[in-house]
Amino acid sequence: MQDPIFLVNWTEMFASPENMIRYGGLTLILAVMFVETGLLIGLVVPGGDSLLLTTGLFAGAGILPVSLPLLLISMSAASIIGDATGFYIGRRMGRKLYHKKDTWYFKHSHLEKAEKFYRQKGKTAIIMGKFVPVIRTFNPLLSGVTGMEFHRFILLSAAGSTLWICSLVLASYYVGQKFPNLKDYLHIVIPVIIFISVAPGIVQYLKERRKEQ
Repeated sequence: MQDPIFLVNWTEMFASPENMIRYGGLTLILAVMFVETGLLIGLVVPGGDSLLLTTGLFAGAGILPVSLPLLLISMSAASIIGDATGFYIGRRMGRKLYHKKDTWYFKHSHLEKAEKFYRQKGKTAIIMGKFVPVIRTFNPLLSGVTGMEFHRFILLSAAGSTLWICSLVLASYYVGQKFPNLKDYLHIVIPVIIFISVAPGIVQYLKERRKEQ
């Protein structure tokens, strides 16, 4: 029989970006970066902007003992590899993706939202979509389904991943360096970070609701 404490720790590990970083370190961060766009279950994995901001803050405050260059390079690589995997899944599934039934990790409403964004923004959706939850997960799939050339997709993915990761991690890293005492107030800082990361999505949702009315 497994130790109950072991089970509790696993549950706590995935409860928040803060716990994921504390328990899993860089290895778990990179795994989450990959899964978010590399597998269809990416929408149910706690990560995204809040993970990047928390990672940068922890690294800057010395809680995560990883050099900044290694952090940026490895996280960008994990994101690009995840995108490439998502692209391959989309290429293999083709139009069957649109006939897939809704599950606990896949919703057609999410697919439709990403497809609308993809049509409106064109190729730049792959770069801009990195900053938008849901869109970030489905863009690689849609790029594979629509038959985009892989070399063009991977270049856009590299640009978007690097811009997204560097902007958020660097910003929070220097905040962590400037105010190292923030680590004593993580119970306040982390919820604020999560709110900041989801706020754009909430604003976009409200705008779309107004247009539909």
